[in-house]
Amino acid sequence: MRVAIALAGIALLVGCESTPTLPPVIDNQPPVVVCAIPAGMTEREAEPAKPLGDYSQRDVGSYITALHQWGSRGWLRLARVDQRSQECQARALAPNP
Repeated sequence: MRVAIALAGIALLVGCESTPTLPPVIDNQPPVVVCAIPAGMTEREAEPAKPLGDYSQRDVGSYITALHQWGSRGWLRLARVDQRSQECQARALAPNP
């Protein structure tokens, strides 16, 4: 009985010592493409000044309008940066004839 328990213990310890084989490395990752964006496209634009002190509803409306235009310009700039980046990646990954 003791021999059977000892053999079972040894078998368990030997099983813990073995390491599984590593899976094969599959190289299907796309190549890394770095596209630099010109500094002019990423400059920060100052946000509109908030009305201070005793201000009217017209001042608030003007500020909201300016804030909306500022935000819209920011989204358009981001879209241009994204478009330029997509074009750069397409050029870099295009097969050479």
